[in-house]
Parts: sequence; C-alpha cells; structure tokens
Amino acid sequence: MATSVPRSKRPVLISKLEGHGDTVNQAIAVPGEDAVISVSDDKSIRVWVKRDSGEYWPTICVQYEASASSLDYHHESQKVFIGLGNGSIHEYSLSRDLNRLEPRRNYPTHSSRVTAVKYVQSENWLLSVSRDKTFQWQCTKTARKLGSFDAHAWCLAIEYDSHSKYAFVADFSGQISVLKLDTEGFHFITTLKGHQSSIRCLWFDKGKRTLFSGGFDEIVVVWDIGSHKGLAYELSGHKSKIVSLCYYSASDKLLSSSDDCTTAIWDLSKDRQETAEWGVGASCEKCGIPFFWNVKDMWTKKMIGVRQHHCRKCGRAVCHKCSENLSTYPPMGFEIAVRMCADCHAEVTTDDRTPMAAFVDLGAVLSTMKIDETRCLLVASCNKTIRLYDMTNALS
Repeated sequence: MATSVPRSKRPVLISKLEGHGDTVNQAIAVPGEDAVISVSDDKSIRVWVKRDSGEYWPTICVQYEASASSLDYHHESQKVFIGLGNGSIHEYSLSRDLNRLEPRRNYPTHSSRVTAVKYVQSENWLLSVSRDKTFQWQCTKTARKLGSFDAHAWCLAIEYDSHSKYAFVADFSGQISVLKLDTEGFHFITTLKGHQSSIRCLWFDKGKRTLFSGGFDEIVVVWDIGSHKGLAYELSGHKSKIVSLCYYSASDKLLSSSDDCTTAIWDLSKDRQETAEWGVGASCEKCGIPFFWNVKDMWTKKMIGVRQHHCRKCGRAVCHKCSENLSTYPPMGFEIAVRMCADCHAEVTTDDRTPMAAFVDLGAVLSTMKIDETRCLLVASCNKTIRLYDMTNALS
C-alpha cells in the first residue's frame, strides 16, 4: 500500500456526536456555525449545536414515519430536504437561530427508499434518486414533477453540473447515466463505464468540472467532464469497497473512505496519466501464444492455450509469462503494485514510483463525508455516530 500519513499530518478527531438509535445516513455541517444536521435510520432528523461545555447537543429532533435516508442542506436559502425510506421527500426551512424546522412542502416522489437528494437553487429544482430504480426532478416553487428517468438497477448517487445542466446518476450495475435536464424532460447524453461493480458514491467539483466516482470494485474513477474529451483515470490503492468521497478544492485533494476503515488522501495537483484502454486479442501481443479460447491457433500450433492478462500501464493483452512483473505507478493512479509487461516495467523509474497518495487508518468506516471548507472541518457519519475531524494539517 502507499505511504502512511505521519502523525503530524493525520486528521484530528475533535468531537464525536452520539445519540442516534440507528445508522446515521448523512451529516452536514452548518457553515459559519458550530452546528451539524443529521438524518438516521432511527426515523429522525437532528440539529446538533455546540454548547459552552464543548459538547454537541440536539436543539431539534423531528421523528418520521419511516427511516430518514438522505439529506441536503442549502445554507443561503436555509432549505433542508430529507428523503425517507418510504419514497417521500420533506422540505423545511431552518431558522437562523437553529431552533426550528419550519415545514414547507412534501413531495410523494418515489415508491422505495430515497438514496440521495440534491437541491439546485439556480433552477429551483429538486433532484432525487431511489431504490425504485428511478431518477426524478421537480420544481420546488410549484412542486410539479418535471421528469423521470428509469435506470436498470437501484440508483445510489447523484451529482449535477450547473454549467452544462448535466445530471449524473450512478446505479448498482456500475454505470453512470449522463442526462441533460430542462423543464420539459431530458436528453440522454451518454453512459460512463469505468467500474466493474456497483457505484456507491459520487462527487462533482464545479470549479474543475470533474466528476469522481467510487465503487465496490475498490477504485475511484476521475472523469474530466469539462474538456468534453472523455478523459478518465483510475485511483487504485484501497483493499475494500469504497463507500464515500469528498473533494477539498483549496489544496486539490480528494478523500476516499473504504469498508476496511482506511481513508485515502489523493494529491490531484500533480500530473496524472489517463488509464490505458485494454487491448483485445486472441493471442499474447508479446510472444504470440494463443489464449485458451483461441481453439484454431491452439490446434495449428499444437499448444495449450493460456489465460489472458493485461499490462496496466500500456493496456496490451499478454500472457502471464510476459507480465510477471509487479510495480506501483502513481502517475496512472496505481498506489498498489499492479501487473506490467516487461517493457513497461523497465521504463518505470524510481521517481515514477513516488507516492501521490497517503492512507490513514481512522479505526472507523466513514460511510458519508462532507467538508466545511471555511473551517477545514470534515463531518463524517460512522454507524450510529457522527465524527468531526480537523483536516487543517491533513489537507495542507
């Protein structure tokens, strides 16, 4: 694995909020305030405020008829949106003194658990995805349903690019559907395919216009949306499925957390290389030995076929003998040793192996992460608790 984080650069746990009776599904800091909003499978939303004692206590606790499964908060308008396990979405206004949640509107949107909600103030749209395999968007002024998209599997995450009006919908099959939205419906743009299994989380940075996706295949894929060139590269270093992502624009660093309690800090300010496209062939592109499905060549050459592999650096289809070398290659995102052909392995220098990421064991699975950039404060949900980390040194 890549280098560990020195103690002086580790995230500092400054507070742990306990009180929910079931899994915390999302937690968000209120910018400029010592306050946190959280939703949980215990069917509640809570607003936690820091007291003079230094501890956080809830000033608001609202109970629902179903689990509170997703949350979005827009600070400028004080709007709070809560998605529930029964498919409905509730809209509130949070008072300036953080003591009241005023009900505004209910949206009977989905037929199953709402997995993510996102408010787009510029368009007055509410975007949502659900386990009912649909993505929907509605007008928050009129509550009118503007459109719906049917996916092939559970929809698990959503992001939105206000510049292009693209919605990115990630599903359980490992695909990301790109849709251009308007008030009359949508135009299907493309499908982003880079994961081998389910996508658990998305993050979109509007400054770089870059989309990040994390999946159960233990990799993060970085998609360059702004260039319109279809460029993408992988970040590989975790040893378990990735459950959450968080990008910090001030230092151009990405956080990813996995199921093995490891959180990675990826330095994206350095030059990266696009992931090689895998070659397709019936025989090894180095020595010519046929692969085991190439019956014709096996018969002609009177030899037993072998298993196909790929060099992670050049992408060529090769046999095991021609790709026995293993090496890290951080410029292409490989912080753990991967298979390379002999030619590519010989080209990799010591400088090429210099890590571009660091990994820290926080002793907890951070199932969601949000960062308050004004204070470099990371708010993470972890089972039934909420953890607050000072990221000043870790992200500097």
